[in-house]
Amino acid sequence: MNALQAHYFDGKRARRHPVSVLFAGGRVKVIGRDVDGDFDATRVRVSPRIGNTPRWLYLPDGGACVAADNDFVDGIARESGFARGLHTLESRPAYAVLAVALVVFLLWLLIDRGVPLAVEHIAEQIPLAAETTLGEQTLSGMDHYVLRASRVPPARQAALRAQFDQMVRAAGETAPRRLEFRSSPAIGANAFALPAGVVVITDELVKLAEDDRELLAVLAHELGHVRHRHTMRRLLESSATALIVAGVTGDIASTTSLAASAPALLLQTKYSRDNEREADRYAVEVLRRSGIDPRHFVAILQRVEHESSKGGTLPGFLASHPSTAEREALARKARAGN
Repeated sequence: MNALQAHYFDGKRARRHPVSVLFAGGRVKVIGRDVDGDFDATRVRVSPRIGNTPRWLYLPDGGACVAADNDFVDGIARESGFARGLHTLESRPAYAVLAVALVVFLLWLLIDRGVPLAVEHIAEQIPLAAETTLGEQTLSGMDHYVLRASRVPPARQAALRAQFDQMVRAAGETAPRRLEFRSSPAIGANAFALPAGVVVITDELVKLAEDDRELLAVLAHELGHVRHRHTMRRLLESSATALIVAGVTGDIASTTSLAASAPALLLQTKYSRDNEREADRYAVEVLRRSGIDPRHFVAILQRVEHESSKGGTLPGFLASHPSTAEREALARKARAGN
């Protein structure tokens, strides 16, 4: 018969009782002052070993014993090979560091490669009504925080909307597309696409343009993002990444704010270079169909870069875009093909 010195808790009160735990004949006996228990050993659950921390023996009656003699507990715990192997790994710092590195690598692989592939499929399955609601809510949120009412005269807005609608028709788009004007010193000369075909252009960009065709070229690029649902994909990727990180860290409560943070998330989103190039190719084709020289796109981008260089920073409008030289080469190629 083997005896283990432990402390017993009855599961009802915080008081502990010094006891001896005896193991014999497939039975577990707990003996101490005011304590006398006899249990089937197969129904006693032993906590896994973690370093040299005390071990718990959970009894069928709801009570538990805690003991510091890990070696003794190991001898009677009948741990599985997996549990023993896990303890061996946890006991070696080098293995622990390697395990952490492996988890970080797998997490990066999931976020960098797995999430984009999944998002590409999911984005195509989202109903237009749901995307429209998100787009409207996002614009409303941006109006509250970073956007202001446009000061572009109504007649000027109407003229640009008419040209925009004509370009949409030339592109063969059948889904609704809408052009919105806003002022925003915070983001400066800019244009961006929101879910469900809402394209926003700032007064600052309208003022910077020397030709309406330059604005149409920028809008054609944003239509490319809409056409390929890049905005929805980036929003889903960011949300999925947050969910994965929350799951790994255990901070699930933070995920409840994802929907509310959509406006800020979209404002800070930078498309991948592949997304930008895809939007550029779409824009060049749309401009060709509309009879607009693609070099107008390059012209306004050069002007935006020049203005931004005065402040020493590149605006988000260009931060993740291909170089202007690359786009100029694309424009020349498109002109040569006409």
